Amino acid sequence: MSACEESTTRLLVVRHGETEANAEGRYMGHDDSPLTGAGREQVRAISDRLASARFRALYASDLPRAVSTAEAIASATGHSIRFDRRLRERHAGLHQGLVDGEARSRHPEVFRELDAPSPDYAVPGGESARDLRRRVASFVEEILEEHARETVVVVAHGGIARALLWHLLDIPYRASRWARCDNTSVSAFVRKRGMWVLERWNDVAHLGDNLSP
Repeated sequence: MSACEESTTRLLVVRHGETEANAEGRYMGHDDSPLTGAGREQVRAISDRLASARFRALYASDLPRAVSTAEAIASATGHSIRFDRRLRERHAGLHQGLVDGEARSRHPEVFRELDAPSPDYAVPGGESARDLRRRVASFVEEILEEHARETVVVVAHGGIARALLWHLLDIPYRASRWARCDNTSVSAFVRKRGMWVLERWNDVAHLGDNLSP
């Protein structure tokens, strides 16, 4: 490893395996759903991929879909898991438990706001994108303090990965909002010379040809 590489802090962000709600297009937020058979296969694949990876710590959301994914990775790598509520998915408020079409039919006025979009708008009972970004920013600050010049794996959610894309790279919210983030994909953010660089995004090489369309 070069001296330049040794001076970096690296976040490897893994989205959880596919859930039944993912397959149905259902909003989960802070609710949960069991992994599908395909999701369990995805988790085995990412665990195998990370088994030989060198990293200092393993962090995870405390929601069950992320917990089960992180536990499989921990079993393969020998790391303990540090659970953190700040890594939870964005709370979807009154949309939680509804499929997209049902939510749009019941709450068209909410989607007029969401489709605008404004990072400050929160679905009733939920939280705004900016609220999520604040959670993520707090987490990253602590990672930089505790894990300077180290690699850390974070098992979380699509919303967390996109919030990191928005926050760390300071790209427009509109651009980060629709960035594709597949189940068990790996995205790598690297801190170099005082700034964050995107090393990879939505890397699903471990899934081979078994990719969702």
